[in-house]
Amino acid sequence: MIWFLLQKIGFYIFVALTVYFVINRKFFNLLVLYFWGITFAFCYQFAFTIWFPTKIIALGMVLSILFLNGSRRKTPVNNVIRPFVVLLMIALLAGDILAFIAPQEYARHISKISRIINTNYTYLTTASLLFFGALLPRGFVKNLYPKYCLAVEVAIGFGLLHFLCLKAGIEFMPILRQDGSTNAEATFQSGGTTILRIYGVCGEPKNLAFFVLPYLLASLVMFSQKIYRYNNPKYHLAALCAGVFVLIYTFSSAALITFAIAVPVILWFLPLKNLTGKLLPLGIVAILAVSLWSEWQKIDTIPGQEQTESTGFMDLLYERSFGRAQEEMEDDRQERIVLDHIIWDPNPELRLLGYGTAQYTFHIPGQTIGNALIPMQSGLVLTLCDFGVLGAALYVILITIAVKTVTRSYKQRRPYGLAFGVAALSSVIGSMMFGSIVSPLIYVMPALYGLYDSSNKKMRQPGSR
Repeated sequence: MIWFLLQKIGFYIFVALTVYFVINRKFFNLLVLYFWGITFAFCYQFAFTIWFPTKIIALGMVLSILFLNGSRRKTPVNNVIRPFVVLLMIALLAGDILAFIAPQEYARHISKISRIINTNYTYLTTASLLFFGALLPRGFVKNLYPKYCLAVEVAIGFGLLHFLCLKAGIEFMPILRQDGSTNAEATFQSGGTTILRIYGVCGEPKNLAFFVLPYLLASLVMFSQKIYRYNNPKYHLAALCAGVFVLIYTFSSAALITFAIAVPVILWFLPLKNLTGKLLPLGIVAILAVSLWSEWQKIDTIPGQEQTESTGFMDLLYERSFGRAQEEMEDDRQERIVLDHIIWDPNPELRLLGYGTAQYTFHIPGQTIGNALIPMQSGLVLTLCDFGVLGAALYVILITIAVKTVTRSYKQRRPYGLAFGVAALSSVIGSMMFGSIVSPLIYVMPALYGLYDSSNKKMRQPGSR
């Protein structure tokens, strides 16, 4: 199939660019490439584990940090991230030791060692992103922000293209699986009707949703500060409209809930002095919702399928967000089962320390399908299972860093630190429902450097012209 060929070509392009940027010390380009790796997440390959483009790029970043340590500059960011990194290293060490000590009760056909290696690699390489900014010149965040936005806007563009293909009945790129199989579309059931979802070139609807979500919130804040994309408020607003449209049409429950939570939380922590500054982003969202209302009455379904029950847009949106969350808390969803096991585990040391790094599979029944693992969606539950109370402490520290970055960036008038800080805070909230505790670090790093690098252009005072 042509799609698998494109997938392979795309993957090796990312590999080649990573090698080139590392050898030639083009560290800024390497960081920008990381965001493009999220855009084209479908370009992965399987070899012992799934190698997404971001995994390859993160490895290049680690090698740059290890072998080019002399190029690093001193920065106060290290003092901010040190508690989180030190505690993460302690948690990983304790989790690895516990993994070897605790008996493997279930899924004996799966290698415990491979689980430990894969998970440690993800944690360590992603955490190393926090140190990568020290290789970059002071003020790099200002140049990074528009390039990050462009990568997300391209992902949004492919999401819109996917939507148009669904409307026109044109076949779009299927979801490519590691075993060589495909899914022609992403769907869910509502009122007896199969509803179609979009995913663009991000591989899965959730991947697209959680890439667009931080961008939307950062862009809303920048719009309220009158810092526009390409210095063009019309383009900026059009990109926001398109982004909200794509986010909703992914029908990602976790992303929709995160958006609903993150907007008021971020506005609460921003000490804006005038009412307009707080209401403008909410007003934009309200306008977008009204403008999209008519289109949303025409929900895409499987061609030729009779709609057995009429489902309004608001009902459908509620069903895919808080309605589904309520159902999953009542039903036997994986996260609920896993959380119940660790809370009521008869071994007090496991309740306190967790099951060890990526070891819940071997302590809780029903976490595999044949030789395949059932992935944990909730980063919060995954962290509690891996590290116990240390995992809870990690989230507390990460939330504290994100909140302080947002509030201090605003007070010190650091617009790009504020933009990435808002993205980081929304990503931390989102990671509790999808991803892992290290997922937000790609936003935390530029947020911190945007705050502490003194060469950033200061943003306008509230109410100034």
